[in-house]
Amino acid sequence: MPESWAKFIVKNRDKIGIAFGIFLVISLMSIPFVNINYDLAKYIPDTEPSKRGLNVVEEEFGMQGTARIMVNNVSLLEAKEYKSKIESIPGVDMVVWLDDSIDVKRPESFIPQDKIDEYYKDGSAVFDVMFEKDDYAASTNDALTKIFETLPEDSNLSGAAVNAKSTREAVSNEVTNLMMLLIPSVIIILILTTNSYFSPILFVVVIGTSILMNMGTNVFLESVSFSTYSIVAALQMAVSMDYSVFMLHQFEFEKEKNPDFEIAMIETLKHSGLSICASALTTVAGFLALAFMHFTIGKDMGLVFAKGIVLSLFCVIFMMPCLIMRSYKLIEKTSHKSFIPNLTKMAKVADKLSIVLIAIVLVIVIPSYFAQRENNFLFGVAAYGGGEGTRAHKDEEAIVNKFGRSSPLIVLVPKGDYVTEKTLVNELDEMKAIKKVQSLTNLVPEGIPDSFIPRNTYEKFRSENYSRILIYTKTGTESTVAFDTINQIRASVEKYYGDNYEMTGQGPVTMDTKNMVSADYIKVNIISILAVMTILMFTFRSFLIPILLILVIEGGIFINMAIPYYAGYSVVFVGYLIVSSVQLGATIDYAILFTNNYLTDRKTMESKEGSIHATALTIPSILTSGGILICAGYLLKFTSSLTAISEMGELIGRGAFLSMLLVAFFLPHILKHFDKPVMKSIWKKKGAN
Repeated sequence: MPESWAKFIVKNRDKIGIAFGIFLVISLMSIPFVNINYDLAKYIPDTEPSKRGLNVVEEEFGMQGTARIMVNNVSLLEAKEYKSKIESIPGVDMVVWLDDSIDVKRPESFIPQDKIDEYYKDGSAVFDVMFEKDDYAASTNDALTKIFETLPEDSNLSGAAVNAKSTREAVSNEVTNLMMLLIPSVIIILILTTNSYFSPILFVVVIGTSILMNMGTNVFLESVSFSTYSIVAALQMAVSMDYSVFMLHQFEFEKEKNPDFEIAMIETLKHSGLSICASALTTVAGFLALAFMHFTIGKDMGLVFAKGIVLSLFCVIFMMPCLIMRSYKLIEKTSHKSFIPNLTKMAKVADKLSIVLIAIVLVIVIPSYFAQRENNFLFGVAAYGGGEGTRAHKDEEAIVNKFGRSSPLIVLVPKGDYVTEKTLVNELDEMKAIKKVQSLTNLVPEGIPDSFIPRNTYEKFRSENYSRILIYTKTGTESTVAFDTINQIRASVEKYYGDNYEMTGQGPVTMDTKNMVSADYIKVNIISILAVMTILMFTFRSFLIPILLILVIEGGIFINMAIPYYAGYSVVFVGYLIVSSVQLGATIDYAILFTNNYLTDRKTMESKEGSIHATALTIPSILTSGGILICAGYLLKFTSSLTAISEMGELIGRGAFLSMLLVAFFLPHILKHFDKPVMKSIWKKKGAN
């Protein structure tokens, strides 16, 4: 950092501190007004078929939420009474059940068993419910609350609207719970890895301020996704904490040379400012790569994460000098000996095992590269629902175990040709994978004029331009069978209407999401790697060093992402893609720190001696930032009831641990064995001898 900038910050530190205080107050006041979006379909571009269908449905009929409800220990007639109670609840539009097509007052022996089993089995009745507004509307949430109150306690509720309600409730509670656990955990880690009992509090205040500013400035965005809101605070604290640690360490070093606080801080900013900025820049580059996703939740996450890192950087560069100079005497009074022992002996042992460690890593990384490409991925909204142990998950399992899966679809066809519409409806009704089809052509006797149809019923299925066909499949929203069923439905509709129709629902939305994010993966990875590589190239003035550092961190990513394949469980693809960028952008700093130490040591030491010394010097530092990121990741895993958020937490925590191991026990030996080409690859600054 230029000396003039450093002097300006130090001379005006109190005014800058006041300015940050005002900014913080404004941010705190703004947080309640941030719009949190729970509808992931909003991140699908309007050009995708399912999103285009959603837009047309909303324009012609209004969006409607859906749910499945199972009432247990009831007779057919009692089930019919519960259906009537649910229909009477404000916010409920219609309830689809057995009595829509069959007189349930008849003896069961006169009703086809296969028809009964779709909606009534072993004393349990299952209803398909549609609400007047979409899954995320306040009226739908209120209707669900009333349904919970109306039905017996042992009833089960599932579906998109139920997931939306449980997600909203989980996010509002779990973010606070996470931070209440993370902050003391971070303070403990910092006490163990730094030399003062007070400095960790200072670090948390600085980064905590930047987190609150980031949350407050989200008010200027149209909305923030619930997944971004759930993890950004923890991730920002974990990733940017080492900026403040590095600033204080540099100040302590400068103060030993010059006891004058102002001069020491000016020198601190001069020598650490650019290093901290370079470190932040690699992280920002990794996050901003997400903004290039076609599935625009990447833009949502990327911009909010990058904004958070920039605000953390500003707080460290501009606000922290004021706090350090005002509290340094307290830092000195609460100083303690380091709890981390000298690691030189361990570094020497690792050096003797150099070839063995390289071989072990290569034996693990190479198959992991291929394994992580074979993961079974999940793409749909259902993957963001409640995880095991939540009521939403238990209810879903209970309904599926008894009645199988069900997914509602909407097909819009041009209004007017009712003969063709009825032919299509009959054809769809014959498909084995379809449970029920509803349109006015099979709900109203043939030949009845539109003017004779009750207005409320008519408007549910006919608009100015379209006829609406409701289809309930026997599949879920995300499986080979589900996608094949959707394609069969498309083929039938196209046979009668060509391209002149719209189709949407969770299944089609999931298919489009799968196609989008699969293409996004390659693009985001290439952009993030190139961006980070460019920054590293100018940081180290070398073409070879960036390649080696990125290969090391990418090796950690391959191992991290291969574990789900070897363990045999599915991965939410968006989380997989996001964590790949996060792990690269956040943990490349560990490799940068080690390489800086190694190159400094190489000025006075041979490669072997430099590698050992750099390893012993670097590990305590990466234990701080890596330990916090591991802690943040696994706290996300264990505190979030949402499957996708919990899974992202595990990937982040495990990824940080793997990156730490590779930087500590693999990178030193790579740089040592590639020492000659590495040293030759560094170009000299202009004017250097």
